[in-house]
Amino acid sequence: MKACSAYFAIVLFVFSFTGLFSVTAHAKDSLVLAVHPFLSPDQVQKKFAPLAQYLSQQTGFAVKVRVGSSYKEHIEYIGTDKVDIAYMGPASFVSLLNSYGAKPILAKLEVKGRAYFFGNIITRKDSGLKTLADLKDKKIAFGNPNSTMSYIVPHHMLHQANVFTGNSVKHDFLQSHDNVALGVLSGDFDAGAVKPAVFEKFKAQGLATIALTPKISEHIFVTRNNLPTETIDALRQAMLMINQSNNGVLAMHAIKKSITGLVGAKSSDYDNLRKVIFESKTLH
Repeated sequence: MKACSAYFAIVLFVFSFTGLFSVTAHAKDSLVLAVHPFLSPDQVQKKFAPLAQYLSQQTGFAVKVRVGSSYKEHIEYIGTDKVDIAYMGPASFVSLLNSYGAKPILAKLEVKGRAYFFGNIITRKDSGLKTLADLKDKKIAFGNPNSTMSYIVPHHMLHQANVFTGNSVKHDFLQSHDNVALGVLSGDFDAGAVKPAVFEKFKAQGLATIALTPKISEHIFVTRNNLPTETIDALRQAMLMINQSNNGVLAMHAIKKSITGLVGAKSSDYDNLRKVIFESKTLH
C-alpha cells in the first residue's frame, strides 16, 4: 500500500512539474502587444489583430493585443515592463522617455512614404482670419489634451506667437479631431487644431488652414527592456520587412490604409517634440 502511495506521489509530482513547465514555456512563447485607447477597445482590437497575427507568423510567438484603459496606464505598463511590445503616439513616447528612460525601439510608421507628420490649425474660409496673430481674443477648439497635433504642438505654437497668453484665448477640448472640425464649421469656435486627414475630409465644407505645425516623427513601436535580444531582433526584422508580404501589407492597412511601411527609428527623432513638451510645462 505504501509502495502504491509512493508511486502515485511520484506520478503527481512529475505531472505537476510537467504542467508547470508547459505553462512557463507557453508564457515564454507569448507576447503582449499593447495599444493606447485611441478608439474603442473593440475597434483597436480589430485594427491590430492582423499585425499580431503577422508577427506571430514571422517570429513563432503567440502575439496578443492588449488595449490600455487610458494613455497614462499604457505608458506605465510599457515603462514598468508589464507588456512586451507597445505602439505609441509621439507624445506618449516622449512621456515614456521622460518618466522611465530609453526602451528598445523596433520601428516607426511610414505614411505615404513619410516617417513624419504635421497638423493643421484651421478656421472657416469666410472667417477673415489669416494668421496666428489674428486668433488673439478668439475661441479655439482642441481635441484630446494628450493629442500631439490637436493640442500639444498647436498650443505651444500659439504661446510662441504671443496669442495664447493669460485670458486672451478661450478654449475647449472636444476629444476628437472630427469634433474640432465640426465645431469650427458650425461657428461655435473661431479656430481649431486637427490632423491633415481630418482637414482634407472637411475642407470642401468650408475649412481653411491658417498655419501648419512643425514636422513630428510618426507613431512608434518599442519593447520592454528585459525582452531577450534575439526576440527583439526577430520582432524588428519582421516589422522592417512588413511591406514584403501580403499578410504584412494587410496588417499595415488594417491599422491605417495610408501606411506604406515601417522604418528604423531612434529616440533623437523626437527631440523637437521633447523640447515642445518641456517648454509647454511652463505655459498656462
